[in-house]
Amino acid sequence: MNKKLSQLYQEDIADRNSGVPSDQLNSNDQKRIAQVQQIIDRDPKLQAEDYHQVALIFQHGETIGHYKKAHELAIQAVEMGDGSARWLAAVSLDRSLLMEGKPQNYGTQFKLNSENEWELVLPVDPSVTDEERATWHVPPLKDALKVYKQKYNL
Repeated sequence: MNKKLSQLYQEDIADRNSGVPSDQLNSNDQKRIAQVQQIIDRDPKLQAEDYHQVALIFQHGETIGHYKKAHELAIQAVEMGDGSARWLAAVSLDRSLLMEGKPQNYGTQFKLNSENEWELVLPVDPSVTDEERATWHVPPLKDALKVYKQKYNL
């Protein structure tokens, strides 16, 4: 495991858990993404856990390129045996699809509506089954909002 990547991953999580103001959080995220990109460009011998950790950092980016990179890295982690990266692969794919103006596949993306209530971002590709969602560690579509709210204490 790459110690610097692990440190950046822990910083990413700590920022989110400590309530860092959003402008500072975005700045920190961009700096971490730049550092991570340099490390993965230099070190071809990363482990599955490294790929999982850097995928999460890219997932917290701002651009479609960041989300696509997060998906690519999460898939690499899965292919190397890290099954826990499946959910991250699904989330990053959904986020990139929505940014391209396409339906999300798995139903992992949510937003606050005009009544300040959380709701699923539509559309969701109807051809994706709950069985496929389960393969990627995503709950059935009918339970997605409830699971999301529980996970993030909303």
